[in-house]
Amino acid sequence: MPSLHIAAQLIRRTMGTRRGLIMNVLIPALILSMMVGLFSSLEGKKAVIAVNNADTGILGAYLASSIVKETLFDIQSVSKSEQELKTLVVDGKADAAIFIPSDFTEKMLKGTHANASLYRMDQQLWNASLAAILATEADRLFASVNLIRGDAGESGVDITKLTALLEAQAAPAITAENDEMKLGHIVSNPMMIGLILMFLMLLVSQSIGFVMEDREQRTMARMFTAPLRSLDIAFGNFMGSILVGTMQLVIVLSLMYFVFGYSPGIPFGSMLLVLEFFLLAAVGVASAIAGLVRNSTQLSQINNLVITPSCMISGCFFPLSILPDFMQKLANFTPQKWAIMAIDRLSGGGSFSDIGLQLLILLLFAAVLLAFGSVVLRPNRTS
Repeated sequence: MPSLHIAAQLIRRTMGTRRGLIMNVLIPALILSMMVGLFSSLEGKKAVIAVNNADTGILGAYLASSIVKETLFDIQSVSKSEQELKTLVVDGKADAAIFIPSDFTEKMLKGTHANASLYRMDQQLWNASLAAILATEADRLFASVNLIRGDAGESGVDITKLTALLEAQAAPAITAENDEMKLGHIVSNPMMIGLILMFLMLLVSQSIGFVMEDREQRTMARMFTAPLRSLDIAFGNFMGSILVGTMQLVIVLSLMYFVFGYSPGIPFGSMLLVLEFFLLAAVGVASAIAGLVRNSTQLSQINNLVITPSCMISGCFFPLSILPDFMQKLANFTPQKWAIMAIDRLSGGGSFSDIGLQLLILLLFAAVLLAFGSVVLRPNRTS
């Protein structure tokens, strides 16, 4: 089959030599894997919060327990004075510290609003959120005390009733679930998925660069003198790019999963399958672009104008919900969106039947753009 010979030749040109194997396959895959491993570990690091509850009353214990439940932080209970907690933050041994004073419960029961002290080096979004949590919990406890005091009248606060009320509040009948954060049940590090998709498209454009080189050097013109159809030539280059991209993809995922320990919440095989479908669409996009330009320089310029903007509007780096409605609709014409949606659904517990539509759309991207590229990729378009 002529297409197989063309594909084999493209593979030999890409990685047939030791230098080509190292420069075109191993080094790009290693760089991407290291970037994913580094950034995923940084994003996964939780802020360390040192907490000391000096209060022996019931309200201090409830405030401390509500802080421990926060999964966004690494809460560490310590037995240190207020000054020692400040020292932990200054020395960098804790990102923030919380001190619940010894008279916290006593003040609340007497009708005086009390607060815990939060110590931090500077004000950032995460510690501002922590400060809001502390203030909200203190307000809730004070409101609960006033409610029981109102029932008790002048006799004071009934500790038994207060305890029952706090226990009821600790187990609400209605709970909130964090969902639909991006496109579906978002994976742990969504930016890493977007980085992988963008890098794959850049690697694919490298393979298509060899096709442009054939056209510039009239190698493709000599192919057309043989009894070959334009579809055979386009399909051969398409298969060669897919095989090279698959090798790079397997290396990247193997390093990510088994060396750097990063997992987006789905098995290795499932991740590889979705990215293979995306790779098909990415090669189709690069083939169509190659048919519209005259030389390799124009191809790299067009790629920069297509790959980066399409990644930005497709939800690779930030939620689609923050974009205007017309840009959210425009994202439907990018293969990245459908790949991200498939990965999101699998990470949320979905099966392959749940992502059938997304995989089909990626195949349609590949088929339509490959057909377009085979029509417009003519040998007479010289530089």
